[in-house]
Amino acid sequence: MTANPHGMARFDGKTALVSGGASGIGRATAERLAAEGAHVFIADLNTAMADQAVAQIRAAGGSAARVDVDLADDDSVENCAREVAETVPALHLLVNNAALLRQGRIEDGGWIENWEIETRVGLRGWVMLTQQLLPLLKTEGGAIVNLSSEGGYLGRPGMWVYDAIKAAVVSTTKTMAQEFTPYGIRVNAVAPGWVVTEMHFASHPDPAARKKELEETPTDSCLMQRRCGPEEIASAICFLLSDDASYITGTTIHVDGGRVGMNLGNLGILE
Repeated sequence: MTANPHGMARFDGKTALVSGGASGIGRATAERLAAEGAHVFIADLNTAMADQAVAQIRAAGGSAARVDVDLADDDSVENCAREVAETVPALHLLVNNAALLRQGRIEDGGWIENWEIETRVGLRGWVMLTQQLLPLLKTEGGAIVNLSSEGGYLGRPGMWVYDAIKAAVVSTTKTMAQEFTPYGIRVNAVAPGWVVTEMHFASHPDPAARKKELEETPTDSCLMQRRCGPEEIASAICFLLSDDASYITGTTIHVDGGRVGMNLGNLGILE
């Protein structure tokens, strides 16, 4: 479980759900929330990895449970929300993290076959999950964080569907903030830069070596000249979920080493 460097327990008595919580940014966020006292539902399609995440959190003294969800399947989304509602009387924190990335350039039409599944998971699915969980969130109020991306601001060759979806996340976050404020629910987004997650090293012949290489090799893609760790994104997410951000809603925080803010554009295109 990710250590809490400040020894705080900002989420004691709170319940949280993290979609895509079995790996990467989602897992780091689930671990951080549990380390600060929350009971965390890890919602994921990969049941084996979700079980591992739950076991790790519990072994570290935290509280977590797995709940299955396939954001591309409306029935699965509804079942996920129903299962949570049957378990807890209120949900205080929601992290819409799960997404799907497939590449294809506009010119060659390689994106066409990916459009439906990417948009169902990356936009329709998490909006529907939020809608289904809204009654639980309204019970005591709380906070939502949606995961956007630097791509939603920069645009990148071969990734237009994913980047368009991540731009839509920013717009939808603003709409949710306006619609949910009367219920005492704040809604914000985080736009990560180049984060070293399983997406980038799991399929490599030597995943551990590739992960180490990505973490230690300098990059010119941002001002800080290094890639980000998922725990750094988790820190920003948990800040926005906490009462420390009590007067912040409808905004997006860029956690990208200065890439978007300094208009570095496509310098250091993602491998």
